[in-house]
Amino acid sequence: MNYENRVTAYIDILGFKDILANTVGKKDEDNPEKINEIFSAYKAIRDVWDLDEKETTFRKSIPRNSKQITTFSDCVVISFQANEKSEIFYTLLEIKWMIMRLIYRGILCRGAITYGKLIHTDQVLFGPALAEAYILESKAALYPRVILHRDIIELAGQFRSSHHTSEEEQEYVEGLLEKDSDGMYYVDYFAKAQSELDDPQYGFPDYIDKIGNTIRKGLMSTSRNIYKSDIKVKYRWMKERYNNLIENVQNKKFIKLLKDNGEFELAETYMSFKKINPSA
Repeated sequence: MNYENRVTAYIDILGFKDILANTVGKKDEDNPEKINEIFSAYKAIRDVWDLDEKETTFRKSIPRNSKQITTFSDCVVISFQANEKSEIFYTLLEIKWMIMRLIYRGILCRGAITYGKLIHTDQVLFGPALAEAYILESKAALYPRVILHRDIIELAGQFRSSHHTSEEEQEYVEGLLEKDSDGMYYVDYFAKAQSELDDPQYGFPDYIDKIGNTIRKGLMSTSRNIYKSDIKVKYRWMKERYNNLIENVQNKKFIKLLKDNGEFELAETYMSFKKINPSA
């Protein structure tokens, strides 16, 4: 058996220990509501890749690509052979969907995407690419973001869709990403999330509200606890990007455009959003 060269994403659900703690009461009794919330989160993750969809004769007739997805405890690992055409773009898009589904449940995640040697089957998962992704996630990702180096974007250009040039494929991939202050790229689930909603125009305010509430709740829970200063840093990172998003949706030209199109209620909704206090 030999390794395959695979693009590998390792994603960790943040605060999973605390989430689990809420599923059991002080008298060791189950909390069905909290248990169902975790079950719902797992299902949301699995639904992105149809992991529970039963094999049908029709599905079996479709050639499978090399993608493998493994979920265990608070982790998700996704990998595929690097030479799959446009698979980097589609997998980044799916990761964005997963992040957004978890946001609606008040759950955050962090991860890293690498390229290297890996064996990933239904039964076995190991290799240097996974070890590197784990180290990047735990040491470099730092905040609730899924990060990748520039070389993954360039790899996407190499294994592009037959309808795209290398430059076009890279542009499509970068359209899902944002470059952070430390030079790392991350899957943007703030400003670039709108187009992935079922109702991009009217669903975006609700999504913004969900993010804002998650950040405020997180900052509140860490405000007077010196032992949670590392967690506070994560929410402050989110706060900066959330406040930038609020600036964008309250831009005078954008609000004027909405009103010119008769979308007065939508314009009022956007203007009602408040930035999170910079000192929080």
